Amino acid sequence: MSDNQNPDVTGEELHLRFLAGDKGAFEELVRLYERELSMFIRGMVHDTYETKHLVIDTFAELAVSGGNFEGRSTLKTYLFVIAKNLTIKLLKNRDRENHLSIDDVFRETFGETESPGEFLEREENKTMLLAAMLDLKPDYQMVLQLLYFEDMSYREAGKVMKKTERQIEGLAYRAKAALKKKLESEGLTYV
Repeated sequence: MSDNQNPDVTGEELHLRFLAGDKGAFEELVRLYERELSMFIRGMVHDTYETKHLVIDTFAELAVSGGNFEGRSTLKTYLFVIAKNLTIKLLKNRDRENHLSIDDVFRETFGETESPGEFLEREENKTMLLAAMLDLKPDYQMVLQLLYFEDMSYREAGKVMKKTERQIEGLAYRAKAALKKKLESEGLTYV
């Protein structure tokens, strides 16, 4: 968050300011949601290049169709629905060519401040968890990502996935059970 961004200003308020002509409000919206959208999309496409373009396309869609947001959900949920739809469209149409270079992988994985050894030690359980998640059904992956990585409520996740809260509860329960079974089969046990 930038120094001049008010942490108490909601996405909805920034959206209204943008619609009223405040271009700076749109930049604040991007800063507010860009990281979360990137992680959400990256979880589906597994490609840095495509993730960056889909994030840009998501915000472009908001800028173009901004007046279509009716407030029936949070702006965050609305953005995630746009991102999900654009990602699904890309996945249906893309060729299986990978645009990620090995340099991008190292930069993205280790960053500027960690050594590979420090990273591997710190990330071992996270890696096992994410690898196990990738073996789950796509709906299981998405519900776990929305609830636990994006910190959405069942209602918000339901709007993104076009399901009721009750359906999301059941889906989350089954997804967690499948993930636990998968991790236990790989030797990870829980207390």
